[in-house]
Amino acid sequence: MKTFLLIDANALVHRSFHALPPFTTKDGKPSGALYGLSNILLKILRDNPPDYVAAFFDRPEPTFRKKLYAEYKIHRPKAPDELVSQIIEAHNLFEKFGVKTFEAPGFEADDLIGAAAKKFGDISDLKVIILTGDLDTLQLIKDEKVVIETLKKGISETIIYGETAVKQRFGILPEQIPDYKGLVGDPSDNIPGVKGVGPKTAAAIIQKYNNLENFFKSNDEKYQKILEHKDIALFSKQLATINTEAPLAITDISEIKNAGFNAGKIIDYFGELGFQSLVKRIGTQLTTDDQRLTTKKDKTGQQSIFENSDIPVSNQKEQPDKIINEMEIPLTPILKQMENWGIKTDPEKLKETKINLDGELKSLTEKIYKEAEQVFNINSPKQLLLILKEKFKLKITSTNYNKLTALKAKLTPPGGVNFINLILKYRELFKLKTTYIEPMIELSKKDGKIHPTFVQLKATTGRITCENPNLQNIPESIRNAFIAESGFKLASFDYSQIELRILASITGDKKMLEAFETNKDIHQITASQIFNTKPESITSQMRKVAKTLNFGISYGMGARLFAQESGVSLEEAKKFISEYFNDFPSIKKWQEQIILKARQDGFVENLNGRKRNLPEIVSFNQRIQAEAERMAVNFPIQSLAADIIKLAMIKTKKALEERGYWATKAKMLLTIHDELIFEIKNDSSLEEIVSLIKKIMESVYTLKIPLVVNSAVGENWGNL
Repeated sequence: MKTFLLIDANALVHRSFHALPPFTTKDGKPSGALYGLSNILLKILRDNPPDYVAAFFDRPEPTFRKKLYAEYKIHRPKAPDELVSQIIEAHNLFEKFGVKTFEAPGFEADDLIGAAAKKFGDISDLKVIILTGDLDTLQLIKDEKVVIETLKKGISETIIYGETAVKQRFGILPEQIPDYKGLVGDPSDNIPGVKGVGPKTAAAIIQKYNNLENFFKSNDEKYQKILEHKDIALFSKQLATINTEAPLAITDISEIKNAGFNAGKIIDYFGELGFQSLVKRIGTQLTTDDQRLTTKKDKTGQQSIFENSDIPVSNQKEQPDKIINEMEIPLTPILKQMENWGIKTDPEKLKETKINLDGELKSLTEKIYKEAEQVFNINSPKQLLLILKEKFKLKITSTNYNKLTALKAKLTPPGGVNFINLILKYRELFKLKTTYIEPMIELSKKDGKIHPTFVQLKATTGRITCENPNLQNIPESIRNAFIAESGFKLASFDYSQIELRILASITGDKKMLEAFETNKDIHQITASQIFNTKPESITSQMRKVAKTLNFGISYGMGARLFAQESGVSLEEAKKFISEYFNDFPSIKKWQEQIILKARQDGFVENLNGRKRNLPEIVSFNQRIQAEAERMAVNFPIQSLAADIIKLAMIKTKKALEERGYWATKAKMLLTIHDELIFEIKNDSSLEEIVSLIKKIMESVYTLKIPLVVNSAVGENWGNL
């Protein structure tokens, strides 16, 4: 069967623009979206070329929908100039690939795609594939003859939607999507729908009545309140319906036959844009060395400090000037200095720990072999799985930590539970030895210190990460191997419950704010609320459940993960979460608002303007969408905590420098999530410096409740 590929050009350019860093060409023109689009076209047209292909663009003039409803898409911000210029240039890019482009004043690309799908979709030996960056065209799906291929995440993967997938997702047929949107609306296009009608109710109505017209004739008493909104529902349906009668400048399908693209022509064009990595994909190198893909500078004419630094920096979407100039640029030399300083280790302690671990691992190995009644490779998941199945008769398909832990909880001695405990303990000690102790011994041989690499923009939240080795994950059991230089002490400064303080501040929840303002135990207060009992009656186990829930909610944790983390049943987890939101309603309301705004904008941001793009939040893959919603809820909290620790590092360094303490009497050695580790001279100034650092960290950012820093001083990291 032949294929006809209909490309939603505007949607792909938009997705590429938001998914990739702001690349520029050699002469300074924006090119990130063009790079992403080129990537997609190479993959589609080279790896799986269609027989016929056409690309469709929106026009800048108002569409017929805008004339019908002035509020249509009104919440969408005006496209920035750097995006508009790339949409214009995309016409040229398609021409280089040999793909004809089409557009019509007053109509959207979706309407032209709909017209093409209708006109050519009935050809017996032809399959129509609509390539798009969103799912507005789902309503055009017809059996398996007209399908949607959309970007799964970012721009690297695609997924196919046919009629079956739509039924599974919505419980309705593709052609019923406009009826569905007539009831639930579409926030991304500002289509109102009927207020209060959710997906389940809409699907039930459409399943029963087939379409809105039949529904509004029914006078169904069950849905009397919805029936009162006939006009807005039918109007919303009209706005959501693709106009398949749009003018189409294709009279015969032979006009858009795919003749393939000229590799030389594309190579020359990519050379002009600086897309050398794409040239390599085609199989030919550019002959010149000076054509490079450059990254947009922070400011015109300003040499980026990141380019002159060998600290690895990841390109997220470009952040606001405030983030770049007040946080990231001043932070870079501080991180470099921390790397150079390093942190001293106790070589004897490391050797002693390794000897002890070797002894424990040997003993565990003997016990495991005895239980299994055979010798095998304990580090081989395949061999371990075979033993669990054949020896212990366990129904298990994986030997990962979560699976083994869940299985252990279900078993009773003396069966497989003892064996699984041994395996888990072995893995814990083996990881300790191979991931931390042995590499630390090797890395500290040169000068007795560990010099990790700090990466300031790799994490999407803006959190500083640590590599080679990752000292942020060092187990507490071996932290006493990190020591201060002679004549110095190590000092830790840890923000107390910073993410919960941020959560309370940005949601304005009265109960949570009051708990922090009166310096009460927030976990005890939460336990009191969800267990409906007096604070003094709360047990340690009840407090543990509440603590897990408090932090879990800030991370967007669902019931299943909460049950796993807290040890309660799934039903209990659902009940606790429901009770939590009843007791802290402002938090639930805030989460809903954040998710809605992220769906409308395609991104989420914190109070400082730090952004994270989330195009997958409108995915019709429930798993992907749920994960994006969790990210949307978590990002404003965790990224603000990251901003606060970065500001604290910058301002602390400045204050110590002003007093002549920086590098002479105080060195910042490590940043561990919400904690800073310093090495401070053990003399009369020690107390003053500790007090100064604590004061600066607590005053560096203003929330609705004060920031609190816990400090401690000791001979080694373990003491802290």
